[in-house]
Amino acid sequence: MKKTIFILFSLSLFLADIFAQTQTYNLETLLSAAEMNHPELLKLQEEYIRSTIDVKDAWAGLQPSVDLQASGTWMAKPPVEAIYVDSDQIYSAMQLDQMMPVPPNEEVKVYDGMEKTLYKLEFSLAQPIFTWGKIGNSIKLYKQISSIKQTQISQQTEQLKTELKSRLISIYFLNNILALLDEEETYADRMVEVSEASEKAGMLLHQDVVDSKLQAKELEIAKQDLLEQMQEQLLELNRITGLENLTLEEINFDFVPELIDECDKLLAMDISQLEEEVLSGNQSSIKIMTQMESVSKTAEKISRGSENWKPDLAFQMSGSLSNSRIPFAEEEWRDKFDYSFNISIGLRTTIWDGGKKLRDVSRKASEARTAQINKQDARSSLSKSLNSQWNIAQVCKKKVEYQELKIESALSKINQQQKTYDSGYGSETDLLSAKIERCNAQIEKEKQALSLAMACLTIDYLRK
Repeated sequence: MKKTIFILFSLSLFLADIFAQTQTYNLETLLSAAEMNHPELLKLQEEYIRSTIDVKDAWAGLQPSVDLQASGTWMAKPPVEAIYVDSDQIYSAMQLDQMMPVPPNEEVKVYDGMEKTLYKLEFSLAQPIFTWGKIGNSIKLYKQISSIKQTQISQQTEQLKTELKSRLISIYFLNNILALLDEEETYADRMVEVSEASEKAGMLLHQDVVDSKLQAKELEIAKQDLLEQMQEQLLELNRITGLENLTLEEINFDFVPELIDECDKLLAMDISQLEEEVLSGNQSSIKIMTQMESVSKTAEKISRGSENWKPDLAFQMSGSLSNSRIPFAEEEWRDKFDYSFNISIGLRTTIWDGGKKLRDVSRKASEARTAQINKQDARSSLSKSLNSQWNIAQVCKKKVEYQELKIESALSKINQQQKTYDSGYGSETDLLSAKIERCNAQIEKEKQALSLAMACLTIDYLRK
């Protein structure tokens, strides 16, 4: 039995290790992780939750406010003490002193005074009746703010998708460039070896050997810079996805061909059609600016409802029950009850405050105009960004095509040099130079393809 348990345990560890080694992340899984762990997105979600609470608080302004207060008091010296009256005054008031002899004068207690304990239950109710639309507009204002937060979440999600794609596509092309640099470094190292041998044979100058070594060193430096860029991209992926120690081997780049196809389709569109989409009311930045403009106008309405000589009307009801004995717990508590009940309707307004409310209206009106200016400025900025990225994409596309021609030319040159070298008439140095030239053309093509993909991703983001 112990042997069986040990075998099952070992098998489970082996399968877990295999799973850990083969686990990969594609675009969808990375995006899901980012949506659950990205700090900015999580902050916006919390802000949206708070905004919905603010809306509920605003709705509560239409409902009555009810307060209840209970208290128990012990008084060392009650405000009303025992009351005594002279017996002569009593007899005189009743005219008994004229009818019969009266006893000697003495003090007679007619009131025992307040008891030292007092138990009180009070309640009050206040209900706004008319507020010049301030409560209704406040509800509208908080709803608009909540809608802005919701739009910001959608915008941040799209931005997160674009950032994730950008970093993944950067790693993909940087890795391609790294492979080309490795290949070119092999040719450069061989070039150094051939140059040193030629120098020893007296067929090459020392300066040519130094140039070969410089070229090899430049490739080494370029590789180091490239590795640092890739590491930086991986660290940013760890940050936005919440994954720890994400490596290049764990990333599935199957989405890249589809992304390149989408880029080609995007560039096939008319720029005027793209600009229409970017400047439409459904575009997130324009939508937020429009919502901000609405918020400013609503805030202006609220301030106008608070102007001087605009009274608020409210209904108020209050009541109280008091007893010097604890009900149901002390004797004779029923005879000690006292109560009050009041109903009132009140008006409240500001007659003059030095012009503060009037200036507040002017301030809100200015903020509304500023929101409109910001909206127009955002439209201009989006149009400028679109045209800039469109031009970059078009130039990069031409450069990619140019590098493809250079690669074709370099491959043809390599074939010629290879045949010449195989026939014994050519030099290995010329063959290696041709291969290095082809690698450089491919590296430049990868760089331009990366810039093209970045421009297309930016254009696609501007549409949303």
